[in-house]
Formats: sequence, C-alpha cells, structure tokens
Amino acid sequence: MDKRLLTLPLLATVGCMSHAQTDPNHPNIVFILADDMGFSGIHAYGGNQIPSPNIDFLADNGVVCDNFRATPLSSTTRVCLMTGCYQQRAGLNHIYSEIDPMDGLDPATHPSFAGLLRDAGYRTGLIGKWHLGQDIKFNPLNHGWDVWHGYTMGNIDFQSHYNTIHEIDWWDGKERKDEPGYVTYLINKHSVNFIKESVKEKKPFFLMVSENAVHVPMQGPNDPPLRTDDTCPYRNDENMTDQEYRRVYQDMVQAMDEGVGQIIRTLREQGVLDNTIIIYTSDNGGEKVAAEKYPGNNGYFRGWKGGAYEGGCRVPAIFYYPKAWGHRKTSEPMHCIDFMPTFLDMCNVDNPRKVDGVSMLPTLEKNLPMPQRKLYSAETGFMTVTDGDWKCVWGKNNKIELFNLMTDRNEEHDLSAMYPERVEGYKKDMLDWWADCTKGTRLEGRTTWNSGWVVELVEKLAKEGKTLQDLPFFQQAAGKTVMNPVKKNSRKKAKK
Repeated sequence: MDKRLLTLPLLATVGCMSHAQTDPNHPNIVFILADDMGFSGIHAYGGNQIPSPNIDFLADNGVVCDNFRATPLSSTTRVCLMTGCYQQRAGLNHIYSEIDPMDGLDPATHPSFAGLLRDAGYRTGLIGKWHLGQDIKFNPLNHGWDVWHGYTMGNIDFQSHYNTIHEIDWWDGKERKDEPGYVTYLINKHSVNFIKESVKEKKPFFLMVSENAVHVPMQGPNDPPLRTDDTCPYRNDENMTDQEYRRVYQDMVQAMDEGVGQIIRTLREQGVLDNTIIIYTSDNGGEKVAAEKYPGNNGYFRGWKGGAYEGGCRVPAIFYYPKAWGHRKTSEPMHCIDFMPTFLDMCNVDNPRKVDGVSMLPTLEKNLPMPQRKLYSAETGFMTVTDGDWKCVWGKNNKIELFNLMTDRNEEHDLSAMYPERVEGYKKDMLDWWADCTKGTRLEGRTTWNSGWVVELVEKLAKEGKTLQDLPFFQQAAGKTVMNPVKKNSRKKAKK
C-alpha cells in the first residue's frame, strides 16, 4: 500500500468535499471505546437481556473478533492504543495517579498517534474520557487532537460531573467548561457535531468516542447524582440489589447504543458512511461487582478488571467496513498495542516510530493470520505471557500457573507441574520482557510486584507510619470526608 502523506496542500488540490472524504486510501475512522465493558456486556457477544441494536448492526455487518485483548486497566490500555507500545515503556504499571496531577503520558516523549494523523491532513477529535494525566501538560490537544470535549480522570459522576477528587471535570480543549447533561448524552452530542464539522471542513477525520459507560458510578439517564456539593463517594454499586444493578447497567448501555445509532445516521446523512471505518471495543473487562451481579458479564472467562485472568482483558472488538471486509468472525489473537499501527495503516500514513504492536489490517482485509508472537501483560502484582494456546500467570508470592486456553478457556486447570521446562522458559521470557520495557523509565530496577502508584504510595506512607486511610482521598472515597469543599458560587463559576 502506498504510504503517501495526505498533506494539507494535497487536500487543497482535491478540491471538493466528496472526494476528500470518500477517497478509499484515506477513510474516516470512528473508534468507540467503552469503559469496563466485559466480553459479554453487549447483546452481540451474548449479553443476557442487554439490548444494543445499533452495536448489533456493526457486528452483523462487520468483522467480529472473539480473541481480542486489552490490558486489565484503563490508563494502561489507553497508553497502549495511543503509542502502539506496552505501557511499561512509558513507565506505567497501573493507572495514572488519582492524587498527583503531574503523573501522566508526556507528549514530548510518548506522543499519541493523533499527531501523525493530523500532520497528514486528518482532523482529529477525542470526545469523552482521557485518563492519561490531569495537568494541562498532558492535555489531549498537546497530543495531537484538534478537538476535545471530556474529562481528565478515570470517571466522573454522570449527572453532576464531579470526579473522584471532588472537582467539576468537564473540558472544552484546554478550558475547564462545564455544561449540563448526562455524560453519555454529551458524548453523543459532541461526537455528532464533530462529524458534521469535519465534513463541512472537507477533511477526512479520526473520531475517538471514549465512553464513561459502564464505569462506576452506576447511573442511568434518569438516576440522581451520587457526588454532590456535600459528598463524593467513589462508587454506589456494591449495595445495589442484583435487579437494580441490572436495570442501571441496561440503561447505561442503551444510552451508549443510542449514541452509536446517532453516529451511524449522521455518517449516512453526511454521505460518508460508505468510506468510514467504525470500531467498537472496550478498555478492559468488567468489574468484579459486574461479574457477580450480572453473571456472564465477562463471558465464560475467569476473573475481572484489574486481574491476571482472561476476564480482565478479553473484550469485544468489532470492525465495521463492509464494502472492503464483509461480515465474518475471526479468532486471530489481537491486542490493544496493535491499534496505533493499524490506524496509520488504515489511513495510509507512514509510521516513523518503533512500536510493539503490528497492523491488524491484513487480517481484517484479507483474512490473513496475525503474526506468531508472544503477548505480555503486567499490572501491579502479576505478569502474564500468552503464547498461542498457552498462558502462564506469575502472581504474588511467586505463584506460577500454566493454562492451555484451547482446552481450558476458563483457566481452571493449572498444568505448571506437568510442564516445568515450559514454565521456566516463560518465566525467563517475562523477566526479559520486563527488563526491556522498563529500561530507562521510572520502573527500571523495580518489579511488577512493587510498581504502581498505590503500592508505591503504601510503601512511602509506611515509612511515615501512615496508611492509605490517613489520606483525604481514601477517606472521601469511603464517604467520610470531602476533598476540595465547594465554595459559594463555585459551580456557577465553573460553568462560565
């Protein structure tokens, strides 16, 4: 494929909107990233009583992958898809700190793919969740995004827009600018507006729709705020009945699915649907509460978000581009590190950076197998390597487990005692991978068992004779206090 850059002068010579946005060498892309959506969190992947007709439309007319892995956590998946590299190369082994605004993905050293697309003539927009740093230094606009409406932290209240440190966290570019509305509806609105504005500007576009759903707090469009001027608990789902949890979950999915429908209709009305790739996936598996209150949320997989087992990382992945790829299922192993090189390959833009991921386009376009490789994962407390059907999990207290996913997809039968040589080989592979990825980062010299902002904070506090519960953030999460107390007229000022 010819990788000529679609420069602005070239766009000018193209001359008309229809040519600029229907050129198959430079398709538009809409990338929809759900939050905490387990493998079977939608109907197309077997979700029980979870209607999602618009996402079903993508699946019924696209390539459906049943062997796609994200990382088990939010920030780490976002680093992978933005940079094409394992998050450890950016010095991250957990989410970015909730209490240190200077902890984030530095665009000077680890820029996102958006800048490459923008330089090639694409209009880039990110709507919704960022979770790659709170300080303005890490702002999406500094990473190559032309437009951003959304929030910086891991989640916000769907109604009041308070984040976990009790601040109104809704932005328009580099300006904190609150606006009324249910968060998913705001994401839907700004996504549609971005498409219309891009067509008007006669530019091909890349739109990332970064959802808040179905992350806590669990709130449907008609549910009240959880975080108010006077209180700011982290979550509200643990005391819900199973019936109430399922009702709210379905409401949240429905609001997100409505947005997918609005995007599809807008693309069709603007005359660009035929030349737009739509991708739907999730940043990690469903939470433990979701797996317990909505059995089957993580499919048939063991575990949940944040853990080493498949329930934490196996997610839905739908690739819609029927005119070129048709409809089929693929079980080829894909990973979120593959998104960045794939996006550039789809848009016919050169990738000058060395990355860990590979393009999925040959598999999507020609049904070719993905390259044989070992896929690694690490978060605070564990490392894993997946090698074809084999998966080795190295957990706390030097616990080693070995599974064959072909015959034991639920990871119930540990085969480590039967294959000691294979286990030793995988342990060496994981140690070598960790050393390579962490070299020159803040993780160098540490292990996965003592890396990550929470465990490092615990380590620091222990030297001071303190625990996490001595900090206002953790007291607030438990409903015992409120950080950043609301001052008179502060909400009014935040909206200006």
